[in-house]
Amino acid sequence: MNVVRITCLATVLALAACASTAERRQFEQEQLAIYSKHAGEPVDRIRSFRLISWQPAGDLNLLLEARLNEWYWLEVDGPCMELPYAQAIGVKTSMNTLQARFDSILVEGQPCRIRTIRPIDYKAARAELRELRESRQ
Repeated sequence: MNVVRITCLATVLALAACASTAERRQFEQEQLAIYSKHAGEPVDRIRSFRLISWQPAGDLNLLLEARLNEWYWLEVDGPCMELPYAQAIGVKTSMNTLQARFDSILVEGQPCRIRTIRPIDYKAARAELRELRESRQ
């Protein structure tokens, strides 16, 4: 009888994990769509770059605050496996300029080359994400 209970419990937990994983992936896709909606056209570089803040946005994207309240959405070449879980990142730049296709984000010492850089209306994107989270509660 205990084996049946344990098997049933394991099955229920596995199904719950699948559901939460599917929900998390759906939210990540919606999050990326919101960032894309609020991002401008790609730029080749960020001059006078200084990393103030950052946050991951999936496996291949992150947001960087390059100057006070000036945010950019970066897409990096894969694989950049540890990006969603990184506690810190480094940036390999060229003379205080961050360049797409040449410079890299360093995650756990591994370089992830920057594919694109797009300015983003960070405040508008965060407000829309907050509304999305509240609608799900």
